[in-house]
Amino acid sequence: MMVAIHRMPARGRAVVHVVARVVTIALTVATIGAVLAAPSVARTQRSDDATPTRSIRMEGYWNRNRQAPGVLEALTFTSEIGGPWRPFGVTRMRAYKPLVPSIRVVGQTDMVRRFINAPETQKVTAYGVYRTATATLTLNSVQVGGS
Repeated sequence: MMVAIHRMPARGRAVVHVVARVVTIALTVATIGAVLAAPSVARTQRSDDATPTRSIRMEGYWNRNRQAPGVLEALTFTSEIGGPWRPFGVTRMRAYKPLVPSIRVVGQTDMVRRFINAPETQKVTAYGVYRTATATLTLNSVQVGGS
């Protein structure tokens, strides 16, 4: 017994080829979209985490400039809690230079407040990590007063 095999008409074959091509293109576009939508390490890493950091320790007084006795360096600070830029006369520093003259202070809110709001008559000692690319100082410790 013989079974007749029928060939699909030419027009039907053309439709199958077009459908196959459309499906292939749709899958390719979906794959590319999924790859681009997936978070990569480079895109999810914060820019300030990728910049070189330096440990810093400094002592000084608010509202003093380079002309004040004992001041080695004059820096200007602002903070994430707001307020105007404030001049700081550095009397002792352990840090790899250069520091930019204007630095933004970040960290725990109470520590930032203690640093920024310290009276100008009290010596301030601050420890932290300085990020060169963003000119930010993340405070780790702040002492106000003392000898």
